[in-house]
Amino acid sequence: MGAGVRNSQVVRFATFELDPQAGELRKGGVKLKLTGQPFQVLAILLDHSGQLVTREEFQNRLWPDTFVDFDHNLNTAINKIREVLGDSAESPRFVETLPRRGYRFIFPVEKSPSTQGSTEKVTSKVHWIAVGGVALLALSGIAIWLGSRRVVESSRFSGEAAPLTALSGVHAYPAFSPDGNQVAFVIEGENRQPGIYTAFVGGEKALRLTSNPGDSSPTWSSDGTQVAFTRYSPENHSLSITVIPALGGSERKLYTFPYRPPDSTEWINWSPSGDFLAFEENRRVQLLSATNYTTQPLTSPPDGSFDYAPTFSPDGMKVAFVRGTAGGDDDLFVVSIRGGEPKRLTFDRSAIYGPSAWTPDGHEIVFSSSRRGLHNLWSIPVSGGTPKVITSVVTAANPSISRKGDLVYLQQLSNDNIWCLRLKDELHVQGPATPVISAKWQNTRPDLSPDGKRIAFESDRSGYSEIWTCDSDGSNCGQLTSLKGAAGAAHWSPDGRQIAFEFQPGEHRQIYVVDVPGGLPKIVPTFPDANNLAPSWSKDGLWIYFASDHSKGTFDLWKVAANGGTPLRVTKNGGVNASESPDGRFLYYSKPDSPGIWNVSSRDGDERFILDQPSALDEWALGANGIYFVHRVAVPGTTVQAKPSIEFLAFATGKITLVSLLDTTAVSGLAVSPDRTSILFVRNEFYESSIMLVKGLR
Repeated sequence: MGAGVRNSQVVRFATFELDPQAGELRKGGVKLKLTGQPFQVLAILLDHSGQLVTREEFQNRLWPDTFVDFDHNLNTAINKIREVLGDSAESPRFVETLPRRGYRFIFPVEKSPSTQGSTEKVTSKVHWIAVGGVALLALSGIAIWLGSRRVVESSRFSGEAAPLTALSGVHAYPAFSPDGNQVAFVIEGENRQPGIYTAFVGGEKALRLTSNPGDSSPTWSSDGTQVAFTRYSPENHSLSITVIPALGGSERKLYTFPYRPPDSTEWINWSPSGDFLAFEENRRVQLLSATNYTTQPLTSPPDGSFDYAPTFSPDGMKVAFVRGTAGGDDDLFVVSIRGGEPKRLTFDRSAIYGPSAWTPDGHEIVFSSSRRGLHNLWSIPVSGGTPKVITSVVTAANPSISRKGDLVYLQQLSNDNIWCLRLKDELHVQGPATPVISAKWQNTRPDLSPDGKRIAFESDRSGYSEIWTCDSDGSNCGQLTSLKGAAGAAHWSPDGRQIAFEFQPGEHRQIYVVDVPGGLPKIVPTFPDANNLAPSWSKDGLWIYFASDHSKGTFDLWKVAANGGTPLRVTKNGGVNASESPDGRFLYYSKPDSPGIWNVSSRDGDERFILDQPSALDEWALGANGIYFVHRVAVPGTTVQAKPSIEFLAFATGKITLVSLLDTTAVSGLAVSPDRTSILFVRNEFYESSIMLVKGLR
């Protein structure tokens, strides 16, 4: 097939298949008109699925003659490919443009030996869930996925998953011992015997090592005689790295450092040689000497990013870690134990949940991610390539792999619904909160239409996180988007005819607008090489505010004309989740790295600090005369949260008034109806987690 096609395998993606030997692109068995250079360009992209193919590579392989108009020919080929696939440059599903660099094929593919004319269709066993925060995962939807997903190339774990232990409580942080015979883990919760535990694989009784509710992230010494873990101290907001004998006994504190998420996280990992413990401090991966307790930095993230969740390779010569941003844009990297420039393995900027795990041969890394909208375990070669989904597990996070090739992971089940508090007036409720959108899966981030009759929210009940709308009483629900990814943060336009939302079509999140009651979502041009998220409308409907990390890697607020134009910068010191005051004079917002609320004046552009609460970005909503917010406090001397309350800050007086006590700590998000007669919030109905064991590699 010429210089451009070197792979003889049939490549399948979505409903398409490309057969290099036959020289055919087919859809549902029907041959499509794609030949010559466009066919070869597509074949090269598929052969390097998930990777950037530079313009220079295309030129060297297909247009080595310098007298050929290379740019015109490549652009024509890409346009032809998009036409045949029904793809879009502005909202790519298959071919992503990296300006001035090249192109990348971003849809998952499956490869099999070429059989000319074959139109066999394979059903996927991709399972999943999606969440907010660090891994709150949906309970159901798996059965829908089994029959509806096309194959994503699967990895090497094929055994059945079984619970490691029947202990009650919320389980977390599983970690294999060096010999693979035991697993250390955490049980969380103040009233469920919290602490660090160890259990034998196939054994009946677990051994409790500690009893502190702030203990997390156990990791084994190289000889299996000790377990290191982190302990959170609420008195001084610090983490200590502590060691205890694997059979129990006296603890020994090795190192203490301030705990300031995301500048520091609780995950640590002990090197196979026993010489170092890797952890995160000051936004970078650090190495702690196990002999003299000195530290040295291993990574140096760029501004606006932080490195965390380190895991040593089996030979101890490399460390895998996650590089993320405050916006939840994560990718997997590998760095030599000697330091230097890390190698980037993934390019999705999708949430990664916890540390990764190396296969025993050190050739692959298994990680938990919501890439492509599918929250599951994935594996990727250390040399680079396309991640492959591990189809034998579901709702999975925090993997650990033994030297024998056994896998343990955290299976998490969760359900979030939308509740309503009715208001007598601005400061008083009439009765307890009641559920208005109650369904399985995740139903989050609600926003009420201008007339108060409809609720827009994100839900993964279709398998992916999409935008849905319901009547304000929860009836007449319908799916508004079908982008098969992670769409969210829906906000109504002032006339109620459109909804703005965020979606990640490729490497970056972008702003979209969709007509109501239905239509094709359209991208709002902002910054294609940056993350653009959390849109909201100006009160006159002429502008869309959004947060972007376009400048210096941190999120600031910008605004763009709703009918298109050049974005204008609004804040210079950080900002997300904007909400314009009813009179349009002020813009209120949160900051990604600090609790509280600020505003900026449309008259002078000066920033003002308004309130030192809430701690979460979405736990507040603007009213006509003040701000409703969730107030949280910890039980003194513990890490446990007391039940929160909804309170109101009056602009006129600066006085804070209690509006309602809530009967659960598991709440998030606030939205206030336009007539200020009700408050919506998200409540977690339940959360369960169990450690699951899969025996052996295939």
